[in-house]
This record gives sequence, structure tokens and C-alpha cells, in this order.
Amino acid sequence: MKKLITLSLLLSYLSGFTQQKFDLSVSESQVFWKGTPAFEYGGHEGTLKFASGNITLVKDGKIQGGSFVIDMKTIKSNEHERNPKEKGDNNLESHLKGDDFFAVQKYPQATFIITKINKTAEPNKYAVQGNLNIRGITNQIAFTAFIDNNKESITAKASLFFLRSSFGITYKAPSLFASNIFSSAKDHLIADEIPIKLDMVFKK
Repeated sequence: MKKLITLSLLLSYLSGFTQQKFDLSVSESQVFWKGTPAFEYGGHEGTLKFASGNITLVKDGKIQGGSFVIDMKTIKSNEHERNPKEKGDNNLESHLKGDDFFAVQKYPQATFIITKINKTAEPNKYAVQGNLNIRGITNQIAFTAFIDNNKESITAKASLFFLRSSFGITYKAPSLFASNIFSSAKDHLIADEIPIKLDMVFKK
């Protein structure tokens, strides 16, 4: 009987370490985005806030999975920071939140779920694959991330991009003018590729 109790306690103790979840600290994490003209220099930059997220580790410290949710209603442009004379860029922010772009009233959140993650030969560098959902459309994306686990918290940084047309965002997309690429309309086109940077902190 004592052996059974001891074995039960041991299994219970070990099971507590089979998985460990770190939750995203939304106050310490941020998304940086950039939108650029298709055939010109310049563009706009800004930020987004996370709504939630987590990373799950197994007993040996290996990352098993994770996910995060972005609050699309928090999209901001930093145009006024780059050009102090500007009092803001509310028109741009409103446009980005509207149906031409992210339709945040109908789709208030974007999500990413890791489907595969492997450590590379470079320290703290990981190859990540997962499903990104924007405007109710899901596409698989892949990127590299630098992840540092100091036992009490995990920091993750990544630079990646997505093609907005793959998520139904075709406003002034270059592909719409492919048959007449030398027309004057090309000067007002917006690049399909949207670069973003993730700066995340996860804590127990």
C-alpha cells in the first residue's frame, strides 16, 4: 500500500513538470508594422498591442507550442513622431481599421498558433511555422525567432512579413494593375508585403 502511495505521489510530482506555461505580458510586448508604396520610397510605420498569448515548455525546457492574439483595434501610426509638425494621423488609422484594410469592427483580433518549432544550430535561434489568421482567413507562415529563456521569463523577438492579398486585403494592390504596370496609377499602389516585428515577453 505504501509503495502504491509513494508511486502515486512520484507520478503526481513528475506530471507537474511535464509542461510549463508562460503567459504573454501584454504591457511589455508590442508589434511593429510598416506599410510601403509599391514603386516609391517612404511609407508609414506604427504599432499594435497584444491581447494575450502563451508559450508551453516541456520538462527538458524544449518549446512545445504557443500562440498569441493581436488586438487589431489598437493599430497606431507613428507618423506624428517622425514629423513633429503633424498633430497625428487619425485619418490613416481610421482607414487601416476600415473595410479597405483590416475591418476591425468585424475582425477585432488576429491570431497566430505555432504548428512547428525547432531550435537551429545558432544559439537561441528557432525556426517557427504556424497559422496566421487575419480577417477570418488563415494562412501558414514561417519565420525565424530569437527566444531566450532565463527560467523566470522568456523573451522572443522576430522579424517576418505577410502578403496582405492572401488575407483578402487588396486595396491598391499591385496585382490589380499588373496588366498596365506603367500607368500613372502605379504611383499610388501599396506593396503587398507587410513587414512586422514582434517583441514579446512571457512570464510564469
